[in-house]
Amino acid sequence: MVDPVLETKKDRQGPEKGAVFGWLRRLARENPEIFGRGGAWRITALQEQQTASHINGAYMIDGIRIHVKYFRKTLGRTGPTYDPRKEMDAEYASLKEYERRGFSSGQYQVIRALGINSEIDCALATLYAEGDSLQSLIIDAIEGNRSPADLYMGLELTAGILKRIHTCMPQSYTIDRCEIFYSYMKSLLHLEELNALDGNHRRVMRGMTRWHNYRPLLEQRGVTVHGDANPSNFKVKNGIIYALDVERSRPRRSLCTDLGCVAADLWHQFAREAKDGGMAEPFIDHFLRAYEPDHGKRKEIKAIIPFYISQSMLKIATLGYWDRSYRQLLVSEAVRHAGEVPV
Repeated sequence: MVDPVLETKKDRQGPEKGAVFGWLRRLARENPEIFGRGGAWRITALQEQQTASHINGAYMIDGIRIHVKYFRKTLGRTGPTYDPRKEMDAEYASLKEYERRGFSSGQYQVIRALGINSEIDCALATLYAEGDSLQSLIIDAIEGNRSPADLYMGLELTAGILKRIHTCMPQSYTIDRCEIFYSYMKSLLHLEELNALDGNHRRVMRGMTRWHNYRPLLEQRGVTVHGDANPSNFKVKNGIIYALDVERSRPRRSLCTDLGCVAADLWHQFAREAKDGGMAEPFIDHFLRAYEPDHGKRKEIKAIIPFYISQSMLKIATLGYWDRSYRQLLVSEAVRHAGEVPV
């Protein structure tokens, strides 16, 4: 639930409201099919809970809710090469490409971009997606506040939109082989800095050596992926699913990049909230069946996906708010999957 705040009240986390409101009025004028042609739009700022990697703003333009991400206002860890303007431009271009390829209507949608402004903390404005996040469906199923059927439905829709992204967006004959191991090693090195590998160095490197020699991993066809397919980046409402935060969407990636992310996060949520990651297995299996009904093709996916589940587990483990025992659990599960190289 969000509450209006006065337009004159200074936003302590974002840029000056006067500049933002002026920009939003211009965006309303440039998008008459959404906001009409009235010209006297009433704009209201809303309080937004800050749970993502950037400061976010929420606004109403004549009753239509807008979301603004400020790339220059980061909340999480960024690397030395992070360039807020480049990140803003990349996500905007990606969103416009999704729109061009038909993701702005129908059952499977990617949230619509309205505009960008490099002068206002590298801001990206999009329409706001109403509905329940897949994250909330998982937590509600664990806590018994919803039927598991609601989570199964949400996973089917998530599988459907990922399949459509992988099918309708640009594809290639090969994947970026260097990126496979770069992403994996990036998390490993950070965990090493945290002294969190707990003697698993040899096991995980043995697994990496075996995966490096596993030809099907390296000979996959490339697809465009969402790139950050964690459950908080999907919202479901009335049988429609919306994908958010596609700033990491890239071509020439394995489709298991997204599938492994969803599977790893399901295990993580059940391990964290229900104290039993194994309870996620029926939901993971349902998700993979919904993505690929054909048994033979699903078998190929299941051969490769442990690598990407391991990669995503390590990425989750790098987050700064776990206690040592839970981070150890995540690392141990990642190492276990790293060793599941088909023979």
